[in-house]
Amino acid sequence: MAATIVFLLLFLSFAVPLAFSATWPNGTPMSDAEALIHLKSSFANTSGLSTWSEATSPCHKTSTWHGVVCLDGTLIGLRLSGLGLGGQIDVDSLLQFNGLRSISFENNLFTGPLPAFERLTALKSIYLSDNQFSGTLPDNFFIHLVHLKKLWLDGNLISGSIPSSLGNATNLIELHMERNKFDGTLPSITPPPSLSSFNVSHNDLEGTIPEGFRKFDLSSFGENHYLCSTQSDDKPCQRPQITPTSTKDIISICIAIMVAMGLFVAIAQTFQRNRVRSSDTLGVERDLENDKVPSNSKNESTSRRNSFSIPLWSRRSASSVHSVSKEVDNSNTGGLATGDLVIINQNKGVFGMLDLMKAAAEVLGSGGIGSVYKAALENGVVVTVKRVKDMNRVAKEVFDMEMRQLGGLRHPNILPLLAYNFQKNEKLLVSEFIPKGSLLYVLHGDRGMDHAALDWQTRAFIARGIARGMVYLHTSLSSLELPHGNLKSGNILLAPDFQPLIVDFGFCPLISPSVAQQTMLAFQSPECVIFSRPVSKKSDVYCFGIVLLELLSGKFPSQYLQHGKGGTDLIIWANNAIGEAREAEFFDPSILEKSKSSLPDMKRLLHIAADCVEPDVEKRFDMNEVASRIEAVVADVERNDKNKGAGNGNNSEPAANSHAAYVRDGAGDRSTQRLGGNW
Repeated sequence: MAATIVFLLLFLSFAVPLAFSATWPNGTPMSDAEALIHLKSSFANTSGLSTWSEATSPCHKTSTWHGVVCLDGTLIGLRLSGLGLGGQIDVDSLLQFNGLRSISFENNLFTGPLPAFERLTALKSIYLSDNQFSGTLPDNFFIHLVHLKKLWLDGNLISGSIPSSLGNATNLIELHMERNKFDGTLPSITPPPSLSSFNVSHNDLEGTIPEGFRKFDLSSFGENHYLCSTQSDDKPCQRPQITPTSTKDIISICIAIMVAMGLFVAIAQTFQRNRVRSSDTLGVERDLENDKVPSNSKNESTSRRNSFSIPLWSRRSASSVHSVSKEVDNSNTGGLATGDLVIINQNKGVFGMLDLMKAAAEVLGSGGIGSVYKAALENGVVVTVKRVKDMNRVAKEVFDMEMRQLGGLRHPNILPLLAYNFQKNEKLLVSEFIPKGSLLYVLHGDRGMDHAALDWQTRAFIARGIARGMVYLHTSLSSLELPHGNLKSGNILLAPDFQPLIVDFGFCPLISPSVAQQTMLAFQSPECVIFSRPVSKKSDVYCFGIVLLELLSGKFPSQYLQHGKGGTDLIIWANNAIGEAREAEFFDPSILEKSKSSLPDMKRLLHIAADCVEPDVEKRFDMNEVASRIEAVVADVERNDKNKGAGNGNNSEPAANSHAAYVRDGAGDRSTQRLGGNW
């Protein structure tokens, strides 16, 4: 028997390299379009890639290829997350792209062994979270991935040992392997010195954590029942040994043969491809990933503004504005670059970094992921500028693509960005200034005319507008697991007619997960905090439910504060009020006193809000269902008002829908456009 096994292993060591010596059909290289179509043919469920067609070049400036990221005509990234893709991932197709630096297949339906991504030796980022990849990683997986900075394998079914070649990935910053089936001990190596974000929790590891890994927080190793922080831990550090029967011996031998086959296949593939393409694959060197894990951000301030001027850009270097007078066509990022400020929405005209530096600045507040300023430009335009230091998850090329998408969104209830600036350690996000401020400020900070105007009808219209905007975001950003991620009253501005304008949407893919978990409200949803499940679009619904409760009660939610210290726990209060049939006590007295006959409609909206914050995510409605129910409530509010002859004019909106007209008509009459923006 042993002689047979040795013969098989020797045969495989010679036969496997020969089996992978095939070239492309007809021995000729494929074009970029042909290679991507060939990649698509290896997938199942490709409806999300309907824009992929050989009729156009994927990197042409007018290209509409979904998820394809290009720079100067070179394909540098693939972002194919959340498309329901299955089947295989043909690595041979990806080898055609010498400039490829980042791939993302997160949140799809891929199964089977992990493709041999280690053959793509120039990759800097690999995102494969939340699929069903299984099998093992070859021990030499990291040997040639010397440029790799980020590897996310969490939420799969991968087993076996963590490769000891990890130490070869000398540029690795983030490695996430949690929620898999890795077993054995952690390799006794010194991790790469650059590795700052590491997680192997929820696996089946055993033994003692090696010295080199003890710099990481213990939460990075949690839920490994036989893994000990030290030898003195009061628990077994090794699972009980079971003496195998003869049948188990045979099974183990078969498994060993299959593992050996997989190992030899990976070695053969790497050798064959690297021999032909090693000089090509590393031919383009770009800094696609930042080398720092963002620091924690400050608690969000609930005040509207601090009223004093500051030198807004005093800390920016002179080199950042050396070309400010030169306008260039930045087609690959879909915007107009003035100096290093990229205009992605020209409804407020074109301005540059020098214009911002000359502008009088006013602090509006800080919190979340950055500080916010109001800047009055010399041409009369007033904007808000958000300075962000924690948007370091992706490199410039991917950031440009995301900004172009967010700046291109149009809906009466969202406020798109006007421009942005990318620096390694800081980003500037420019938007229109909205003088009335946020819903948070009008509800809790202002006790003047704006607060008095928040009667029942206006609050119902605001709820409907927010719901409409969120449905649009969930449709337009459907590939994102969190189309918003941080919906709260501070991120809802109010136009002069009280139309709600949603801001700070679509940022989740740009912020490192560690920062997102601390700063974005969606990560405080019950599925994350209580059930340790990943965030989803329904986490946005949870956030929307809190906003509804805030609108109805007029109280500041404790959910907005870290650890819930302060404010009012609106979820518990609402559930108790509904359970005891005392809903009337929940509503803001200022709206109940003036609209007692509307109490049934208020109760309906309260029940919708309670359904939005349902702890069981499976029972929670999606955004479309929530919006549909709110539309029905507001339709009855409008009908009742019309029958009473109350309200203003046709009672269909709080006032003339100026923002809807503004969005619909584009630039419109600049003499009547609103100026500026609050974040």
